[in-house]
Amino acid sequence: MEPTPASPWQPDRRWADPLIALLATLALLAAGFSLLSKHARAARPAERASLQGRMLEPLLSAPQLLGARLPIRGESLAKARTQLTEPWDRALLSVLTAESGDLATARDLALGPQSPQGPWGDHFRAAWMAAYEHGPLPDPTLRPELGRRLGNGYAAALLEARLVDRAGGNGEALRKSAREALLLRLLALGAFGLLATGLGLGGLMFAMYLLATRQVPPPRPLPAWGLSGRGAALVLLTWFLLFFLAGNLAALLMLPFPHLRWVAVPLGYGIHAFGGLALLCRAEGISFRELWRRVAPPPVGRNLAWGFAFLALAVCLVFGLSLILSPILKSDQSPQRELVDLLRGLHGWGPTVAMFLVVAGLAPFFEETLFRGFLLPVLARRWPMAWALLGSALLFGAIHLQPLGLPTLAALGLVLGLAMRRTGSLWTPILVHACWNGSVFILMRVLAA
Repeated sequence: MEPTPASPWQPDRRWADPLIALLATLALLAAGFSLLSKHARAARPAERASLQGRMLEPLLSAPQLLGARLPIRGESLAKARTQLTEPWDRALLSVLTAESGDLATARDLALGPQSPQGPWGDHFRAAWMAAYEHGPLPDPTLRPELGRRLGNGYAAALLEARLVDRAGGNGEALRKSAREALLLRLLALGAFGLLATGLGLGGLMFAMYLLATRQVPPPRPLPAWGLSGRGAALVLLTWFLLFFLAGNLAALLMLPFPHLRWVAVPLGYGIHAFGGLALLCRAEGISFRELWRRVAPPPVGRNLAWGFAFLALAVCLVFGLSLILSPILKSDQSPQRELVDLLRGLHGWGPTVAMFLVVAGLAPFFEETLFRGFLLPVLARRWPMAWALLGSALLFGAIHLQPLGLPTLAALGLVLGLAMRRTGSLWTPILVHACWNGSVFILMRVLAA
């Protein structure tokens, strides 16, 4: 990544301004096309139980797991029916409701107009009738696929156990293993919840500390960049377009290999990450080693230690904002549906580890270099620091192209900017970003399995 220019880029306004306008137009068109494509995919009913359904499954089943055979009624059932709008989520809920003893409500969920449609919807209804209303037994070769569509979780195991009983077998062993697996999921969710609560409380105390010490100057200033404003705009817009081109190119390259679909993500991200870093180094007239020394000065250990405090602050701010906005920002689709579908297609440790390294390693390193190492200092040259932090946070949220997730992503971006401002080193926001992405990846991978 040795630079070609000997000094930072200072493009002439006579050609730079028209080029910026062209690139900005292309970027808006690319973003609009991507959003429309995501909306079209999200409008199609999911072919299996969603992440939200898998998360609610152990919570709704907890009373039965603990030995209380109580119907899922009242507020819990009403809330679940409101939240679970996907057809296969409703199917999952119908099995759990039937197992709790409320057959009338379960029948409405399983056979109603919002239940799964198409051939596999018919197969599910036949299996449900056989399990709970003594209908004819379905073809046993179809049952593994039905279990997969129900998420291969507790509800799927209970439905299969009922069918085994109807066929003259003993489904109790299947129920026992399902209860053990569900208990492990409950413990994992409980541990995750306790960890998040502890971090949130720690983040609240850290926020008070930051407010009390807000007049203390940071140990070092933000990195200085020699590019002009036009040069910085050209770098950012070119990188943004490279983001779309690299992703589409990688998807096209993997099109003949459906079993390697997952490779498109690390390949596309690698192309645009290294391309973006090369562009930044070239425009500034420095090598990558010089770039890294500029944005991530020592001491490394102390800057990483600050990262855990800012991680707690991120948990506190993002979860608090999510609670405030949850009654307003309601959606029938999870903004993470594409990631969940991709994770469900990963088989074996190799693809899973490769995807984890991209999500929790390459993505934080590159995005923090661009947004906190480069964009934040450039904005702070012309704007007050508060506005620079807010602007870089909003752009960070917008780049993910998740309109419903923009408030929480921008809140995370604000904490990452504060971490860079407080320490003057990219090590701190990289650690926060890596821990955040890594924990979300692990949680989704467990629930999406």
